[in-house]
Amino acid sequence: MDSTRPPLLHLSGYHISPDLGFLLEDALEVLPEYFQAWNHLSSPSVYIPLLETHGLRREVNKMTVLDHTRLTGHRQLRLAHLQLSILVNGYVWQDGDQGVPKSIPCCLSVPFCGVSRLLEIQPILSHCDVALANWVVIDKQRPPTLDNIRVLYKLPGGEEGAWFFKATVGVELAYCSALQPLMCAVEAADVGDAQTLAKCLKSIAATVNNIQAALSRMHDGLSADTFYNVMRPFLTGWGGEGSPLPEGLVYEGVNDEPLQMTGGSAAQSSTVQSLDAALGITHAPDIQAFFDKMKPYMPRSHRQFLDDIQTRSRIATYVRTSSNEELRGVYQDCIKSLVDLRSYHIQIVTKYIIVPSGKKKQEEEKYRSVSNKGTGGSSILPFLKSARNTTRGTDESM
Repeated sequence: MDSTRPPLLHLSGYHISPDLGFLLEDALEVLPEYFQAWNHLSSPSVYIPLLETHGLRREVNKMTVLDHTRLTGHRQLRLAHLQLSILVNGYVWQDGDQGVPKSIPCCLSVPFCGVSRLLEIQPILSHCDVALANWVVIDKQRPPTLDNIRVLYKLPGGEEGAWFFKATVGVELAYCSALQPLMCAVEAADVGDAQTLAKCLKSIAATVNNIQAALSRMHDGLSADTFYNVMRPFLTGWGGEGSPLPEGLVYEGVNDEPLQMTGGSAAQSSTVQSLDAALGITHAPDIQAFFDKMKPYMPRSHRQFLDDIQTRSRIATYVRTSSNEELRGVYQDCIKSLVDLRSYHIQIVTKYIIVPSGKKKQEEEKYRSVSNKGTGGSSILPFLKSARNTTRGTDESM
């Protein structure tokens, strides 16, 4: 091993669990009494009816600015970010594209930006909120499976909306078994241990197949109509071409100029990005730029993990220069499993976004600006196909 290269930190150094991966363990359900206004308005039994009756803004505007510095500990900060993020997105999109406000009131923006600074993540609803910190185990004596987890906070969509978040948690859980093999593979490539590396790559490939199976569970409880027409607008960001808020939103009491924020996106999950980084997959510059743009929406320790894995991993270089045909074949199998996963993701996006967008005339839509883009703001099919093709190219270069 190159003595100039420090050993990888243990997963705990990145606040990553070998059993739960990037998911927040033992997430809190409510904040202390001082923050009862946030607890109350963000609770599904209050939040959803207010959105349906277009009354959320009215109630938010009655709130006072609460002191976010009275939050203690990482879990309280994560729950506060989750609550404030769904309140902000509901406030913005309550009346559709034609009723968007130009600013977020101080009672939301000041504490939201304060909490975001402490967590070092962006002040908007993102994957780390509605997926990573939005679930609890029902029976702690049993493992966390889809029938043994519960979603805490919801967007419109009823039980289908809750299933979308549960299935996303399921994808994160499926990834966990790749963590130890991934770390082991990086170390094995460093010391030139082809046998161990091959074993780890086989395990990673099997996990990627399990991730695809977990993603397929989305079909079990979520219809395309509910996702596209009910949920999706509330996962959308603001700013950029085609947005009803092209300049972004003013966060009153924080910024005088509008801020542009990307909406929730699968690219904000660290799972596949960590596999790309470890396996040495190099995407086209514009695709990689989007992935990099998503990192500030992740918890700081998780994006540090991605950066460290990318810096440290010599797996692709070692395999490329190896004469071990078995190792090269295992690596190619691993890449193929990622290609297949990305192809399956394209099928999911086609069902839940592309097909529904073609069924409606845009002039009839309440949310016109999000009709043919991903919630992260990208032109989604070209982006996903390019990411898949560069992944396939890694295999073909061997």
